Amino acid sequence: MHKTTNKFASRRSLKKTFIQLRGKLLRYSIIMLILASGCGSDQTTRTLSRSMPGEPRTLDPHIADDSFSFLILRDLYEGLTAEDRQGRVVPGVAGSWDIDKSGTTYAFHLRPNAQWSDGQRIVAAEFVQGLRHAVDPNTGSGSAAVLSVIRGASEIIAGHKPASTLAVTAIDDQSLRIELEHPAPYIVQILSQPVAAPLHLPLASPQDSLKTKNPVSNGPYTLTKRVNGSYIELTRNPHYWDASNVPIERVRYLNAESEATELREYSSGQLDMTSTIPMPDLDRITKSIPKEVQTAPIVGTLFLDLNMTKLPLRDSKIVRQALAMATDRVSIARYIMMGVAPAYSLVAPGASGYVSASYGWAKWPRERQIQYAQELLARAGYSPQHPLHLKLYFNSNESIQRIMLAVADSWKKNLAVETELLPEEFRVFLAGRKDRHHWDAIRIGWYADFDDASSFLEIFTTHNNQNDAGYSNIIFDKLIDAARVEPDSATRLSMLEHAENILLDDYPLVPIYFYQTRRLVKPYVGGAAITPMNHTYSKHLFWKTP
Repeated sequence: MHKTTNKFASRRSLKKTFIQLRGKLLRYSIIMLILASGCGSDQTTRTLSRSMPGEPRTLDPHIADDSFSFLILRDLYEGLTAEDRQGRVVPGVAGSWDIDKSGTTYAFHLRPNAQWSDGQRIVAAEFVQGLRHAVDPNTGSGSAAVLSVIRGASEIIAGHKPASTLAVTAIDDQSLRIELEHPAPYIVQILSQPVAAPLHLPLASPQDSLKTKNPVSNGPYTLTKRVNGSYIELTRNPHYWDASNVPIERVRYLNAESEATELREYSSGQLDMTSTIPMPDLDRITKSIPKEVQTAPIVGTLFLDLNMTKLPLRDSKIVRQALAMATDRVSIARYIMMGVAPAYSLVAPGASGYVSASYGWAKWPRERQIQYAQELLARAGYSPQHPLHLKLYFNSNESIQRIMLAVADSWKKNLAVETELLPEEFRVFLAGRKDRHHWDAIRIGWYADFDDASSFLEIFTTHNNQNDAGYSNIIFDKLIDAARVEPDSATRLSMLEHAENILLDDYPLVPIYFYQTRRLVKPYVGGAAITPMNHTYSKHLFWKTP
């Protein structure tokens, strides 16, 4: 019996040793796989794989107005200024600039070694041409309004003056002058955005370049290949003025409209960076690979535009207010998006010097909010027996779908509203949002383009291309117009705060929450940092040394 026990013990010992050895071999294999895929010896030829959460609408920097297009364009083009990896403004194509005593006239001086990807020198007239092209209403730019601080831009965008009257002038081949409506230190941040990219003089528009076999751009990367719905591949631009400090040779943006697919591809090593982390997986991922999780608040707001151009919402402010009050943004922020801040204003926290407005009922007990919303809807003639019917339009992303389901559920539970959900693939959604006959409410995500409250408020001016709600208020427009030319900073901020109060009181939107970015980054990728504006340039990334 004693020998038998020793025999079984010996077998158990052998089995334990085998399991330990197998575990070590498995860990060794995983380490070798990581080293092979992430820290290979041939760093110069490796391709960085980044997630592209949706198909870009355009790669024309002067037309683009969606975050997926901007993601690629920031690698392809560079403005007079640029951003470092912390999001701070630094010299771009312009190596330096001067500001006059009034703070309204800037003289930018181009780097003598700044070139296009075809090797031609970049000249000041190409920035003049680019900025005029961007504000020309014939271009149809979705981002032109951010240039409104340049003198004459607003009148040009509105079609009252020709683009040639924009107060941007080439002093000589290497210098240009930009005159502003009022002192605006944030202009240097605006000029780092894709809409402020130069336009190559031989071209009528960047679209002409995109039609050629080798598109011309001036940023750290050039477009090598695009397969719609699949991937976009970029290669380091050897003519970029700072090419020697762009560590990664090739970047591939993989289309991953499904968050589950994105996470699966990251886990299998096909992606080096994700754009998000699926909320249902956040806790598990944070516990299992905490060093690969990045999270930080950014200056952005998720909200619904309400259709101000057709019934039933056009003529009934009390219905719009009832929808805003009934939306359970606290539960969405706490349980679906896990920790983001619920929003009761349009302008997100973080805009310099600005104190956001807020709904007067924001601090009411939840029961009182719901009761008041019900009273408003009843006054408008709606009831469970005669319910309000709405169409809610959004792009078909898993997290967004969960949020929209929660919105519809809170409207149903609190107001007996019948909501038809209309999810759409992103590129279709971008076009469909302009057709106001198609929807009553639409999901909008807005990130600040620059550090100023006007980056949010401008989109609700009557003629702004981003004004999907079709909102129009003469007093609101006049306040924004006056703020554009107001030289006193405190007075200007007061105007903007007044304008936001008017906007909120009209209820053309339903703020839901303020953004927080969460993403995964492989441990062998260096230089990745979440900036307040959520811009991550590929030129700032590098392979960590093993």
